[in-house]
Amino acid sequence: MHKLALALPKKHHSNIIIVGSLSAAAQLIQDADTELRTKDIDGMLTPNATAVISAKEIATTLINEGWEPRVNTEKYDHPADGTTPQDKLPVVRLKPPGQGKDEWFLELLGAPPELAPDAEGKTRYSERVETPHSHFEIPSFAYLGVTQFKPVRHASGLQLASVATMALSNLLHHPQIEEKRMSDPMDGRLIKRANKDLGRVVAMAHLCDQLDETAVEQWPHIWQQAVQELRAPESTRAKLDTINTGMQALLDSYEDQLEALHSVNFGLLSSQPMDMRQFNIAIRRYLQLTKVR
Repeated sequence: MHKLALALPKKHHSNIIIVGSLSAAAQLIQDADTELRTKDIDGMLTPNATAVISAKEIATTLINEGWEPRVNTEKYDHPADGTTPQDKLPVVRLKPPGQGKDEWFLELLGAPPELAPDAEGKTRYSERVETPHSHFEIPSFAYLGVTQFKPVRHASGLQLASVATMALSNLLHHPQIEEKRMSDPMDGRLIKRANKDLGRVVAMAHLCDQLDETAVEQWPHIWQQAVQELRAPESTRAKLDTINTGMQALLDSYEDQLEALHSVNFGLLSSQPMDMRQFNIAIRRYLQLTKVR
């Protein structure tokens, strides 16, 4: 986090929010010696209106300073230009210069235009970013926008998405367990996207509960505040009444629990992995604490 803060133009510290496992670990894992298995730092640029401009400035600055684009050239064009179709544009993924360049990378996302799917029901939006080096895209995800509510300031000066709003984003995206799987294997295993995201909610709730037994039961109140303050459409607000349908589906499926457990033990809980019984108990406790009252 500190390395990233030093590399990013300081004027963008206030409009980038770090989301994902690194953000969760920075808030929930107290042991400074604990290592987290993650290769990507996801930064969401806010607000939506200036995300493309910010992405262009950040990408141009970092590439000029020796950061290298990380692109799967079998799927995407690089360098890309104005003739490149939107679905062939590489996402802004940049590896830092020096010896650690293959250890991690920064991925830029944008805040969504609305906290709801588009007219076709898709939750993924895409914007073109034109830099002197290449054209890129920054994706945005409808419900990830809830993490704009009260981010937490890190010691590095960067902002972290709060644990409660990251949980809400994952729950809104997965009211059921879809069959779509991650594009990359996790420790040799291809995991359903929903199981990875719902498993992270369980892991975050478990770690949060260890630090403060009253914290997770406050999440539903925070969720209500978030959708109201961010002016989410009524269709999104209504989802709070059934927010845990995806989590209940996870509880009801042994196979999906195995996948979710594999995911969190490889990631957020790698320093204190759970067994299947502990994970099942953690799901039940989460559901009890966040039950709509």
